[in-house]
This record gives sequence, structure tokens and C-alpha cells, in this order.
Amino acid sequence: MTDSSALLLSDYDLYLSYDRRLERKTREAYIREGGFYLEYLSSLSISVESADSETIERYLKKRRDDGLGERTVARILASIRSLYRYLISSRITESNPAMNIDRPKEGKHLPRTLSEGDVDYLLSSLGDDGLEFRDYAIFELIYSTGMRISECVSLDVSSYREGDKMMRITGKRGKERIVFIGEDASIALDRYLREIRPQLVSRKNRKESALFLNRRGERITRQAIHKRFKEKVEAAGLDATVHTLRHSFASHMISNGADVRSVQEMLGHSDIKTTQIYTHLDTSSLLDSYDRFFPELEGKE
Repeated sequence: MTDSSALLLSDYDLYLSYDRRLERKTREAYIREGGFYLEYLSSLSISVESADSETIERYLKKRRDDGLGERTVARILASIRSLYRYLISSRITESNPAMNIDRPKEGKHLPRTLSEGDVDYLLSSLGDDGLEFRDYAIFELIYSTGMRISECVSLDVSSYREGDKMMRITGKRGKERIVFIGEDASIALDRYLREIRPQLVSRKNRKESALFLNRRGERITRQAIHKRFKEKVEAAGLDATVHTLRHSFASHMISNGADVRSVQEMLGHSDIKTTQIYTHLDTSSLLDSYDRFFPELEGKE
């Protein structure tokens, strides 16, 4: 990579961080893809300012020929569009040639969910004391609110409004939302705060603000929650990740009559299209049930 490209990407990273306020993983993906694109242009002796839509289309074709699927290519196109938005804001170029390219059509990737019975079975398999009950409170809270695991670990004790049974969550890009907590989760959380958390607070960290603590009295990490959840689902004979609880929450809300807009707000989705995929899950479930009960109609007109 040339020095000029490295400098451009460094400035671009600052733009993504402070102007766009993107999370670290998203920034890293955009910077990585931006670097690949600039290297491609350099190999053709084309400057980023003079590249046109046809150049970008040839680049996307090259990435497809490398074996990438349409979903990945769509993300690459999004990263190139973002790069040109930065170039325009920096007055390096005046137009965004990537905007003239249609987004690749992606197949519908329905998220994996657990049935309500499987969720109940999993949660009921957790123990009733110490760290086991802390884990139960965490998983019950995630399922009850649909929050992301990153949002869960960032919760403070002050995030919980016990009297109102509400939680203040800080989501992506620092956007805050308030969610209600189900009865089972509120009961678990109240007991955790009353009995379990005081046992975990260490003498060195008496002022620790984190809601969920590890055995050393420090804020629990995402990795620790993932590990504990994996142990529990394997013991229960299920196939799921912590994020599956979030998908299951949304799917079960939709199937029980919640409107998409409300679920969108609870999940913290900025685009309702992201939430609408759970309506497809509900439809798929209905079709599966129909086929199961009326197999004799299959294949008939």
C-alpha cells in the first residue's frame, strides 16, 4: 500500500469514528475493504478520484470471482460508498460513483430462533445460587428485553429503574432507549441485586457501577457470557448462541401479536426493514404448522 493510501485511510478512520460514530468492528471492516479497493485501483494505475462506476463494477466482479457471495459483495459495495462519502466531505472528489451501482440482491437469511418451550427449558436448567443465578438473571433479561450482549455487559446498577420495571439501554452509536422488563426477569434481577451481587462485590471494588459482575467483583465480559451460555445450551442439547435469545424475543413478540414498530423500538433498530425479517420468521412457522397438520394437501392445486 502506498504512503498516500495509508494516510488517506488513517484520515478516513477518524471520519468514521468522530463524524459517523461507527463502532470499532464496523470501522475496521470499512478500513480493511477500503484498503483492498485502493490497492486494486493502484494495480491499474487509477486514482480514487478518477475511478468511475464501471471500475467499481469490475472490482466487485473480481471479488465475486474470488468466491464471495452476494451478501458479502453487498457489504463491500456499502464500504466503497462510505469511502466516497468521506472523499466528498473532504473535497477530494465531487461525486460518488458507487451510488450508481445497484445493491446486489441477497437471499433472505432468516435468523435462528428457539421455540418458547426451548427457552423455558434452557432457563429452567440453570441453578438457583451464586454465579448460576447471576447467569440466569442475565439470560432472562436478554430474552425479556431483546437487548444485545454488548448492551447487557455495559449496564450499570443505575440503568435499572426498579420501581418502574424499566431499563435504560445504551445501544449502537450511543443511542439510548428505555425498555420494559418482563415479570420473570424483574423478579430475577431484584433477587440478584439483593442477594447475589453483594456477594460478588470485592473490597477493592466497592464502588463498581456495573450491574453484572464476575467472581472477582469486576464488570463481566462478553466473552465470559458467551462461554457460560455455550456450556448451558450444550448441556441442554440445544443449538443456540446468546444472540439467539434476542432473535427469539423478537420472533415471539411478533407471533404473540406485537406490532413491528414496537418491536423495532425495543430492539433499537434504526431501520424497520431490519425488524421486518421477524415477520417472515412468523410466517415460516405458520407454514410449517400448516404442512404438519395438512400434509395431504401438499402438491395439490
